Amino acid sequence: MLSAGLERLSHAALQTRGVRLSAPTMFKSSFKNERLRPQFTLDARFDEGLEYSISVGAGVKHSSLYYHTEEIRAATKSLMSRGPNGVRVGGESLPRTSLENTRGIWDAFGATIRGQVATRRELEKLQRYAIYAPQTGFLRGVENEILPNEPIGLLGHGLPAALNVLLNHRREVAKKNPAAARLMRNVLDVVWAPGWANSLSVENFNDDRVSREVKTGKQTLYLKDRFMRESRNKLSAYDSSEGTLFLAFMAVLMLHPDAPKIFALDNVDNALNPAMTTALLAKLIEVTCSEKYRAQKIGPEQVFLTSHNPTALDAFDLFEPDQRIFIVSRNMPSGKTTITPLLPGKGWTKEDWIKAKAGQNLSQLWIEGGLTGALTL
Repeated sequence: MLSAGLERLSHAALQTRGVRLSAPTMFKSSFKNERLRPQFTLDARFDEGLEYSISVGAGVKHSSLYYHTEEIRAATKSLMSRGPNGVRVGGESLPRTSLENTRGIWDAFGATIRGQVATRRELEKLQRYAIYAPQTGFLRGVENEILPNEPIGLLGHGLPAALNVLLNHRREVAKKNPAAARLMRNVLDVVWAPGWANSLSVENFNDDRVSREVKTGKQTLYLKDRFMRESRNKLSAYDSSEGTLFLAFMAVLMLHPDAPKIFALDNVDNALNPAMTTALLAKLIEVTCSEKYRAQKIGPEQVFLTSHNPTALDAFDLFEPDQRIFIVSRNMPSGKTTITPLLPGKGWTKEDWIKAKAGQNLSQLWIEGGLTGALTL
């Protein structure tokens, strides 16, 4: 919602970020015995004192969500804002009619703000945020997305083209920065982790390898099965393991030069067995958090994940400040959503944790019901 707010509060802006297109009134809480609020408020705080906040209205009299208030602040100074009394940009007052109530103030006036390079860079990262939820049909190329995103669709559409750009990009990087290319190669190796494939290529559709009844688009992804004879070892995406396709999709999000720097992945355990889920997340955490990737400007800067697979937790280190696990639940009896950080006890060391939990890892604790709240024993 915050990402769309930097552009427009329209169905299209929300849909291209992976948000469900519910009726506007469904975006507001409506708990029993509580007054229905006219607006809801969201705030984002960045490094270097940057803040973005919006108050969003929704009601039966409006066909879409709309801005009630909005403000961007940098180093405690208001750069631009809007409210019932009008609009202010760079200290100048403008009438309310200068900005429609579904268009973001940054989208309308951001280009007029000069000298705010860091502000522009951070807001553009948030503006490109999206929720990815890859599905097998789109990864195989037999289904198309209504609103395809670049460099790859939220559901996986366009995987061959995105991989082609990524592989060409790595070859170019290797000419100028071999160290960065080796780091990229290390990430790409996650595609081969299942063990059956050892190379891939993007080629034009070939009905000798893919049935004419299957419509996969002009370009198709092919993977070589290392156990099959040379003359018949190329498998199209349509015939390949969906887990391997999911890993290739993740390689694109981690390495593609045009991939968003902030994104979310819904059900990260999709199509993967428990061991592969842990291995993939360990690689994603390394790319996102380790200094060696940051120094080369490789990979995302912040990733949000959801999972229902206990082994997903085993890739995380609760004692690392750049890694966070949150338990999302409904509070009883109110039914309100609560988001609780999963934390060790105050002042604990890893040795304290292991002793207190009898050596159990996080997945075991989850399965046995030990993660009902923040672990602050």
